[in-house]
Amino acid sequence: MAVNETIAVTDGTDIAAQRRRFMVVQAAKAAVGALLAAGFVALTGMPDTVAWIAIAGLLFPAALALLGFTRISLDTLESLALASFAALIGYLVAITGGMTSPLLVWLVLVPAEAALAGGRQTVWRAGSAAAIALIMVALLQALNELPQSRLLAPGWAFYTISVLAAVMQSALVAIATQDRQRAADHAAAEGAAMYRFLADNAMDLITRHSADGRIRFASPAAQAILGRAPESLLGLAPSALVHPQDLAAMQHAFVEASYFGRSAIAEARMKKGDGSYVWVEMRCRPAALVNGNAADMVAVTRDITERKAHERELIDARDAAEEANRAKSRFLANMSHELRTPLNAVIGFSEVMTHEMFGPVGSPRYLEYARLINESGSHLLGLINGILDMSKIEAGKFDLTEEAFDLNEVAEQAGQFVKMQADRKGVILKLAIAPEAHTVFADKRAVKQVIMNLLSNGVKFTPRGGEVRVIAARRANGIEIAVSDTGMGISPDDVKRLGQPFEQVEGAHNRTQEGTGLGLALVKAIAQMHGGEAKLESRLGEGTTVRVFLPYAALSAAGERIATAPLDADGRVRNAAA
Repeated sequence: MAVNETIAVTDGTDIAAQRRRFMVVQAAKAAVGALLAAGFVALTGMPDTVAWIAIAGLLFPAALALLGFTRISLDTLESLALASFAALIGYLVAITGGMTSPLLVWLVLVPAEAALAGGRQTVWRAGSAAAIALIMVALLQALNELPQSRLLAPGWAFYTISVLAAVMQSALVAIATQDRQRAADHAAAEGAAMYRFLADNAMDLITRHSADGRIRFASPAAQAILGRAPESLLGLAPSALVHPQDLAAMQHAFVEASYFGRSAIAEARMKKGDGSYVWVEMRCRPAALVNGNAADMVAVTRDITERKAHERELIDARDAAEEANRAKSRFLANMSHELRTPLNAVIGFSEVMTHEMFGPVGSPRYLEYARLINESGSHLLGLINGILDMSKIEAGKFDLTEEAFDLNEVAEQAGQFVKMQADRKGVILKLAIAPEAHTVFADKRAVKQVIMNLLSNGVKFTPRGGEVRVIAARRANGIEIAVSDTGMGISPDDVKRLGQPFEQVEGAHNRTQEGTGLGLALVKAIAQMHGGEAKLESRLGEGTTVRVFLPYAALSAAGERIATAPLDADGRVRNAAA
């Protein structure tokens, strides 16, 4: 950006200097014209109309110099100056003998001066103006309409003076042309030297390619990056340098740049001088489109071997972490399965003993022990089921079985599981299911597990006399289930951590509560599998609320889903957690 600004400032400075030079030249011409007019008046006395017109033409450059202070473009002013100069010469030729006038040679100087003022178009316009002036003089002479010659000296003397002045003017034009050419050559040489300096000292490889990708120029950085002399790369096609597996990417970048005129980037392996390969990033763009045809390209190639090695390390580390996570999930799933079998036996036999199904046990203490065994086994089975479900979710093996069911009934069943624990702690359970949320479409078992987990957490961390409430309502064409408690609440720092597997709140009271920290993680995972989300809201000392939003669970009065969930190729809700 700084380079562009510098160029813009430089261009503006050059234009201002050219405008000042134009004004100075026109002022000088006006001064010379004024001297000639004064000499003419001194020799002939008061001029007539014909002479006044000639004097006006000699002084017209002064008006052009003043116009240089306006916003009229420099090209317009220069064209006007050349046209007025051609008209003045033509007029002077007409009043000094026509086609035999000694001033006729000055028409040749009109396009010569134009060459100093502008480019080819300016010269053509000046030449056309001089030709028109000459034709008009010849036409007037042919019609005998030319005025009487106003030459003030014999013809040969005037011819001598006129030709001598024209020769001097031509010499000045030639000198100015040479000075301009030398300045242009010097600027071009400086520009070429600057670009050569940049190319020679750039750490990146700079190359120029033809439309088919062959190298036409290579900077000295080829030695550092590819271990090859720049000359050895000339004429080589991409297939001679690029690894076969990366050739398509490189050719695609060249096609984008050469045929479509767009910048392109490609990462590829390029062959070094010793036959090994180095990873590079090539950025190419078209040099210039020529009549809509394919253009040459300029490419900047950078060695990215270290970056690729770092990316490879990151990929390997990710793969290792994923494999370790899969191994952990398999281990937990296998262990959970192996533990559930004996636990089911423990729970079943302890329940038989508790109910004394085959006769009295004997001592009441044995019945109490059997009840404790049954409760502990059930609690441990619940923990193992949570671990197993979390492992299935992480492994992508937890499949939803969606159906229409009564949410109020499921919430009451979930409440029954924690009712004994709530009664023992003196915590009140309340249920409020809105009529429009009674019937929902989701995985019944998963929703029941969500409510059970949230109720269990609420009862666990709510002191005696507190309250845990389940509220469900329709929101934004979905169903929101909110479980709130009046417990101790959670600090903002802990809120950020909760929801991750095996994360629990640290505290003196919390350490006395049993659990694995999987409850909220399972709730969030199940909500995401339904295409929804779970949000935790809590303030210390005021309680906690967990809101679970299921966007595709609501049903209309006719029993149809209000919003249909988008499914992926495996039949799961799109964007759901795996």
